[in-house]
Amino acid sequence: MLKGQGLLSLWNGVDPHRRDEYNLWHTREHVPERLAVPGMMRARRYHRGNGPLPEFLTLYELASNAVLSSASYRALLENPTPWSQSMRPSFRGFFRVGHLAVSSQGGGIGSALMATTFDEASVPAGAWEELAGRVLRETAATAIHVLKKDPSVAPVPFTVPSAGGAAYADSGAIMIECHDRSRLDEIAGMIDPALDAEGFAPARAAWTGYDLAYSLDRDELTVVVPASRPEV
Repeated sequence: MLKGQGLLSLWNGVDPHRRDEYNLWHTREHVPERLAVPGMMRARRYHRGNGPLPEFLTLYELASNAVLSSASYRALLENPTPWSQSMRPSFRGFFRVGHLAVSSQGGGIGSALMATTFDEASVPAGAWEELAGRVLRETAATAIHVLKKDPSVAPVPFTVPSAGGAAYADSGAIMIECHDRSRLDEIAGMIDPALDAEGFAPARAAWTGYDLAYSLDRDELTVVVPASRPEV
């Protein structure tokens, strides 16, 4: 389901006074810049509809997580454009996780996604695959991704302001896609009892529902028109 063998998730809020600028920068400069790195395959940005996790969730699907230690990617982190440099202090509640898929089933990109993070725990072989299959058979979910943290992924070489709110587990994550956010509560009602009964996903955050804001594939880069930084 996910392209490639690696995945990077980034979670953040933004200074409300710069939200419109953030959306422009992220869509027209930041994502295309990242996708130009060899091994980057697809990017998606989601914005929160409801729930406790940060306002924005960005996913980068990767040929492998080795992309995140490549010279071309690290150069972007260490030498940001002036616009990127100016945006970093406006992030709120930022955290970033390199993932490996434990199970990724389903097809297509749903317009809605529900996500939770949790502390990883020992799970019997095949148990996540079995549970994911049940979710797809018994609910309106179109895809489900169970993810674990890849400890080989280095942190970013910069800091951003703290949101001053709750901290969330950044070890494992579950992301479930659907065609309609109104169906997410139904999906949660099915999977939560199963997770609790099996002792899966300890320290699980409450589900957060997201809407898809933007998706871009690497082979679409040639038609993206860069945007200029707004006058401040």
